[in-house]
Amino acid sequence: MRNILGLIQRFYVFLLFLVLQGFALFVLFENNNFQKAEFLTHSKDWTGKIYSWRTNLKEYWILDEINDRLSLENAILRSRLPENMLVINQDQYRPTSDTGAVQRYIYRDAHVENVTLNRESNYLMINRGSIGGLKRSMGVISNGSIVGIVSSVSDNFGVVMPILHSKFRASVRMKGSRDYGLLAWPGGSPEIADVREIPKHVPVEVGDTVITSGFSDYFPADMMVGYVESLDDQPEENFHRIKIRLSTDYRKLEYVQVIEDLYKPEQDSLLQEVQALDAINNPH
Repeated sequence: MRNILGLIQRFYVFLLFLVLQGFALFVLFENNNFQKAEFLTHSKDWTGKIYSWRTNLKEYWILDEINDRLSLENAILRSRLPENMLVINQDQYRPTSDTGAVQRYIYRDAHVENVTLNRESNYLMINRGSIGGLKRSMGVISNGSIVGIVSSVSDNFGVVMPILHSKFRASVRMKGSRDYGLLAWPGGSPEIADVREIPKHVPVEVGDTVITSGFSDYFPADMMVGYVESLDDQPEENFHRIKIRLSTDYRKLEYVQVIEDLYKPEQDSLLQEVQALDAINNPH
């Protein structure tokens, strides 16, 4: 109470001015219809602006919640796309309305907690771990473009090896010619990567689209990778030197989707069986 009295005593001149100013405005508006009408009109404008500012502020505070919900919805919708289904037991006598399609790929949303861009071996950390279904070697995408591969998992978090890593490799192809190559990052710019092992007889032009081949264990076919930025072919070499501009902008990356191939365990088991038979039949 003493502090309030001290504050009033300190600013009593200013407070008295505000009271007298308010009283003068009250008398003015009460006795002059024109001024009163103008005041009411402008007060509605001010009230509308205040409500608008309040609404915008409220939306800003819940923006993260909205983005999380949209990211989850996108993951669910992507899982339902036809290209994420596997057609089994299909033959020419099966009716077209019964394709035997079953779910192959499912997508889980995650938020990027941290990302590095200026190292030789960069990484991303996401807020989904083994409790949320995350496993090593799962592919990670954002808005239909590849981001990287899950390299390490804890209960609640995962570390992703992005394209921007010296050890990252992925099978890709040119969308036009459908010829296959290898995606790698040479270091430097987080926007540019290399596509290697495309033979020189394959026509490649600046602006051509590069997509995933579907041959890797991490990504389905036809995911966006980037666009040809430049060619630096050398006469003595048999392959193009292709620089591409990545379609993923790591500087703005906030939400990602993690891909689970439901049939990968079956494929891995079959491959291990074949390798074991080869080792028995071809001992060294």
